[in-house]
Amino acid sequence: MRNETDAELFDDLVAKELGHYVYALFDPATGQPFYVGKGGGRSGLGNRRIFDHFDEARSEKGKEREKIAKIQQIWETSGDVPWKIVRSGLESDREALLVECALIDMLREMSVPLTNKQSGHGSAESGIKSRTELRAWCAPKLDFASFPSSLMKRPIFLFNIANGVSDRRTKYPNDGPDLYREATCQFWNVIHKYRALEGALAIGCINGITRTAVEIEGWKQVSETRWEIVSHRPAEGAQDPNFLTFKNVSAIIDHCKGFWQRGNFLVIRVDNKADVAVLRGSPNRTISVPSNAS
Repeated sequence: MRNETDAELFDDLVAKELGHYVYALFDPATGQPFYVGKGGGRSGLGNRRIFDHFDEARSEKGKEREKIAKIQQIWETSGDVPWKIVRSGLESDREALLVECALIDMLREMSVPLTNKQSGHGSAESGIKSRTELRAWCAPKLDFASFPSSLMKRPIFLFNIANGVSDRRTKYPNDGPDLYREATCQFWNVIHKYRALEGALAIGCINGITRTAVEIEGWKQVSETRWEIVSHRPAEGAQDPNFLTFKNVSAIIDHCKGFWQRGNFLVIRVDNKADVAVLRGSPNRTISVPSNAS
């Protein structure tokens, strides 16, 4: 028991035939995988990556505590931990990594409770994308050279709405503009100095990509320190706020990176085609825009 004899299967012949591979550890109670990993290409080590997990569980020296606890729980209640090779004979570690990542992303999309600490490597760039996420992934950089004159010199709030969107997924399982609008208008700690800015707009961002833009009509107090944006719905056919949606604004966020990473919102103003004024978010109050608007 405790998978103590499994490693004997991995002699030099098996290791050679396996090459680079992807494997999964299974929970016998549910039949579902609880861990996905890759192995192979380790000269002289017999390609025994699977059994490293069991060694960690016996010694309790591994860093992935949830995985170790799961292995130990299965040993105590069901015997050996079932495992399977999912793909073998892969050409390289990179190929195995791609298969591993695809499996992790898909299983998590299906709400399978994996104990992997990390999402699939490169998930943000190459992983699962909904219809909305696909458009965000392809988002161009905000083009200041063609910035609408009607938006020029107006205060623009940038909010990180990742958590707000995540909290509303059950209500809006299929994405849609209402999800991002509601998350952007959610309750923020905004002092009077910024609430008093006239003609302001609010942009909701996730991973440096704008998802929605609303015109601020006012602020509704919902607690001692929190305020909800009362948005003005633009007249039918109005396009200017839409110019700000699904754009890459990483240049602005990177300029205010420390402030942004602490969970703070930014306030900027586009003064001309070459400069963005930072009203909140950085002691360096001007972002110079490259001549190619990128």
